[in-house]
Amino acid sequence: MKTIYFIRHGQTKYNVEGRFVGSTDLPLSEDGRKQIFNKWDGMQAHIDRDIIFTSPMKRCVETTSIIFPYDSFEVLKNMREMNFGMFEGKTHDELEYLAEYRHFRETKGKSKIPKGESGVEFSMRVLKAFFEMLAYMDKKDANNAVLVCHGGVIMSLFAMLCNESNDIYYYQVDNGSGYKAHYNQYTKELIIIEKL
Repeated sequence: MKTIYFIRHGQTKYNVEGRFVGSTDLPLSEDGRKQIFNKWDGMQAHIDRDIIFTSPMKRCVETTSIIFPYDSFEVLKNMREMNFGMFEGKTHDELEYLAEYRHFRETKGKSKIPKGESGVEFSMRVLKAFFEMLAYMDKKDANNAVLVCHGGVIMSLFAMLCNESNDIYYYQVDNGSGYKAHYNQYTKELIIIEKL
């Protein structure tokens, strides 16, 4: 059984403004940097970790560097957030009149976004990346890991692999928060130990 800490990146300008932020490579906002430092300062000493993984996006790399300033980390390029295509950088109010956006909401994010990914494409990408991460952990004989990534990545992985619920929104977490979970490689199940 592996223990993995899933941590969502700190707050960005788009998060504050309620904008879709997926493929836009934004850094943390100043408040986001403070949020991560204030929440995690001193806590990292209590996180057993053999290896740290992060999404390649600036907001995740920066979050990782604030929480674990003395640790090295591995970048997982396919742990990026969903590509929101024509929704990227827009708010709900700016999009609600679009039929494509209404359809996206009605299908709970599964439909294809014009110039972006479908929820299914995104979920399959991050699931594959997760299994590649686990294989890398096995290769390095690592049983404890941290993954700093995106809200969508966390929600998608848990909706597919955790038996508590298959509703993606059930696993929604705030910026700088996440889950400590066990991964059972025999049942291919994530088991939530605590919310972070």
